[in-house]
Amino acid sequence: MQLCLIVKFAEGRYHGRTRENKPEWPPSPLRLFQALIAGSHRGAYGIVRTDVRDSALRWLERLDPPLIVAGLAKNTGGEFTNFVPNNDDLLDHIRTPKSLSARVINDNGPVLYRWVIDESEEAIKNAAVICAMVSLVTHLGQHQDIVYASGEVTHTEISQEQSERGKLVFCPRKQADGDYESPAEGALEACRSRYHGILGGDSKDDFFIPCHHVRYRPADVIRFDAPLALFELWRAEGKRLRFDPRDLRQPASMTRYAMLEWLDANPVFRDHFGHALTSELIGGHKHDQAAAPHDGAHIGFVPLPSLNERATADGQIRRVLVVGYGCEAGMARELFSDAVGNLNGRLLKDGGRALGTLRRAESVEKDGILQLFIGERKPCRVWRSVTPIILTGMMRRGRCVSQLLLRALRQAGISESDVDSVATFRGPVVPKTLRALDYRVRGYLAETPRYHAEVIFRRPVVGPILIGRGRHSGFGLMLPWLELPSGER
Repeated sequence: MQLCLIVKFAEGRYHGRTRENKPEWPPSPLRLFQALIAGSHRGAYGIVRTDVRDSALRWLERLDPPLIVAGLAKNTGGEFTNFVPNNDDLLDHIRTPKSLSARVINDNGPVLYRWVIDESEEAIKNAAVICAMVSLVTHLGQHQDIVYASGEVTHTEISQEQSERGKLVFCPRKQADGDYESPAEGALEACRSRYHGILGGDSKDDFFIPCHHVRYRPADVIRFDAPLALFELWRAEGKRLRFDPRDLRQPASMTRYAMLEWLDANPVFRDHFGHALTSELIGGHKHDQAAAPHDGAHIGFVPLPSLNERATADGQIRRVLVVGYGCEAGMARELFSDAVGNLNGRLLKDGGRALGTLRRAESVEKDGILQLFIGERKPCRVWRSVTPIILTGMMRRGRCVSQLLLRALRQAGISESDVDSVATFRGPVVPKTLRALDYRVRGYLAETPRYHAEVIFRRPVVGPILIGRGRHSGFGLMLPWLELPSGER
């Protein structure tokens, strides 16, 4: 059974922004919860049946974050700024810049928030109160975002909305660095305290609202949720350190060595996490075969070539992305967090000689080059290789290169049923990259063929995607091939 709250924007536009002042779509569940409080605490509603109202709101804040169904929305007006008077008591108002950026909702369809609830008497009673209460909501976002809202309790499965044209189903995932907020227990009382504090002259930023941090992802998108940490490479004199893109293993190995050096200098971490786990995740080896490459849970060190959508970047390596494969939870996630947290500022050494230092990037969301490889802003079905894919076997009669590529995709956790087609090439398929045979390999990586490839998936994909042998050192790095305006690519 599900509680469904339906919100429709009167003007087909939404102006709400996140705390970081970024455009937000769809509106966060915490924003809707605050609108419920505002609507149900004004006028006569603030003094009639308050016990029933508050009981329902406290019940709602204890639920897990809702699933959201929303139409596509396009950002517009970001290049325009309006200057409006501040809300003060001065005769000569100070004018404040205000962006006219808004989200225009395709077909002006409603936004649906769906909480999964049990069939107990308490849940049914509280859900009915929330459905009645939501009709009092008049605004969601900024003052110009007028809405009409309603609610219902339904047994309809969400898959029926998923098939609607122009709709996306956003599935919640609790995550410490999630960019959405959903109410948690205590949110109602915190909102009341903040309201009275603001009336007394306090700032709204002085009050903490308990909430779950959530990442919302479209349900029909393939994604890889391994934790990420991005590091920039710098020289001692304050200039960027860069490497030839053919030498992927050099910056990857130097970054791995810096992490191993930290681990050896701090044996308390090895004692805490155990020799087996540290050898597997950081060293990349099975505990019982220290010399054998390991493809299970593992920390990968992926050099990122400097590329951009217009192919004007030089393709040199100035960043290393640290990927925690199999480190989504438990001790592995704890080890990954401790390891990357202590990697910032460590020296990059080549044969004992320091070449530069590692600096952790401010945010993975703010680095344009990393976001280009992830494709989060626009999940894509077509992906092309930036660095060559080293296959995991040899071609023979009855086994062609495409079959080996499909096997490499399976080994990277991608189901063959999600792949529409593959094509392989000896030459580069992305500007500012090189032929597959130009990249320098040795050891087991030189034993099998390497190719560039284009992979078309049946569903949009959010990366990063790395496939084939050597993917933990940056080989087989894929790039979403986004559509650009005519003439730009």
